[in-house]
Amino acid sequence: MKVANLVEAMEAIAPTRFAAAWDNVGLIVGDGAGPVSRVLLAVDCTLQVVAEARRERCEAVVAYHPPLFEPTKRFCADSIAYDLARSGIAVYSPHTALDVAKGGTNDALADALGITDRKPLRVIDSPGPAHSEAWGFGRVGALPPTRALTLIDRVKRALGVEQALVAGLVEREVACAAVCAGSGGDFVPDAISAGAQLFLTGELKHHDALRAAGAGLTVVCTLHSVSERIALDGLKRRLEDRLPGVDVVRSRADREPFLFV
Repeated sequence: MKVANLVEAMEAIAPTRFAAAWDNVGLIVGDGAGPVSRVLLAVDCTLQVVAEARRERCEAVVAYHPPLFEPTKRFCADSIAYDLARSGIAVYSPHTALDVAKGGTNDALADALGITDRKPLRVIDSPGPAHSEAWGFGRVGALPPTRALTLIDRVKRALGVEQALVAGLVEREVACAAVCAGSGGDFVPDAISAGAQLFLTGELKHHDALRAAGAGLTVVCTLHSVSERIALDGLKRRLEDRLPGVDVVRSRADREPFLFV
């Protein structure tokens, strides 16, 4: 297998044409002709994750967040991109392409909440071949009427956390909910206009939380990367199906930088 085969597999799972215009997705570091027998999955490609990839003899890392967002003029020691290139480790980042993709980040978050009949929270124009289904960011849909506290407990179990930040009403019944992995502030108006009663996301700014609660939304924030990491198990299975003979492993060094103390 080559890095190009990994790129092809990721393109099939999360087409890069669906990524946000500001995003930097695809093969970020590496050579498509390079060999790959082990792939490390992470949300963030930190120096610790790069060191782990070297220890585990992984020739490639699939990091949800791209290690390079902006044009960079220098690649020096202690730079993640420098360390990757020097170690011969390729990095592929799907980011917002995986958010839009069917079975991607937002579908994993909707599954955690129990949303069954779902659609994109914000539909995007579909570039490339026409599709009968709508594609877009976030998810919104119905679920059996359930107490908000029960849903919050369900999410915490699914995401493997003990705490979540909540704004707005807690003692209520929820029959319509919306999700947005990562930072959901831009999607608060979409959740309100869609009639959602609960909005699950990674993080919100203070005034976005006030606006959401003031509009009657129950907001649940799990921390940024916690809301995204739940998608890695599904991505692992899909890559294993498309790359027979390649070991796909979850990073142990990749973790949410914030702790509750």
